[in-house]
Amino acid sequence: MTKKNIIDELMKELGDINNLYNAKCIARRGKTNDTKDFYTEVIAHELLRNLTKFENIKPITRTKPYCRENHFNIEFNYNESNRDEEIFAKRITGLNIDEIGVILDYQIPLKNSRDDKGVGKIDLISYNKKNNNLHLIELKYNNNDETLLRAVLEAYTYYKRADKDKLMNDYLSSKFILSKVLLKSNLSDINVIPTVLVVPVCNPSQELTEMEFGKRPKLKTLSLALGIEFFTLDLSILRVEI
Repeated sequence: MTKKNIIDELMKELGDINNLYNAKCIARRGKTNDTKDFYTEVIAHELLRNLTKFENIKPITRTKPYCRENHFNIEFNYNESNRDEEIFAKRITGLNIDEIGVILDYQIPLKNSRDDKGVGKIDLISYNKKNNNLHLIELKYNNNDETLLRAVLEAYTYYKRADKDKLMNDYLSSKFILSKVLLKSNLSDINVIPTVLVVPVCNPSQELTEMEFGKRPKLKTLSLALGIEFFTLDLSILRVEI
């Protein structure tokens, strides 16, 4: 595929900005035939030229609580389920992990009704009282072969679709949650941050390393423009059986 091919493919998808992260072009790995640029670098460059498109991501007004008290009692059959990423998310919920803070919950719903088609769930939510940050986390676990660009766009889309004031109130006024964290200040002072968390054995982790070493500068610039924060989780430091 040439550089022009990938740009043309992207332009056809920009009309549905709510679901851009699911587009085929966002999932493409490799380089263009002619310029030898990473597909994701070409796309990131074009998205930087079209940043105003992200203003059209529509928030969802969720009438039901984001925080479900009975959710914390849900158990998985670890021997039968193949949802490794979701199982891992559940197993680290409650841990206090470095700068990420306390993992408050996993699989946070965004839908308000069945009409909200194509809307997924926020993988994890965490609170770091040191810097007063509430992280809405897109998790990429072992053997995930998606692009880092997709993780960035998914994290930002879910951040934009969430009713952040309601989400903060639902979680940080919950007695269950308050038993795990001590708020540093009022809810209005909390920073809500779209976040990507990667575990080393996955493609997004590899691409994150490449980005940090300057091989994906356009993706880095796009991530900064969208306010994305990145964390890598070293499983060896977790005092829990993973």
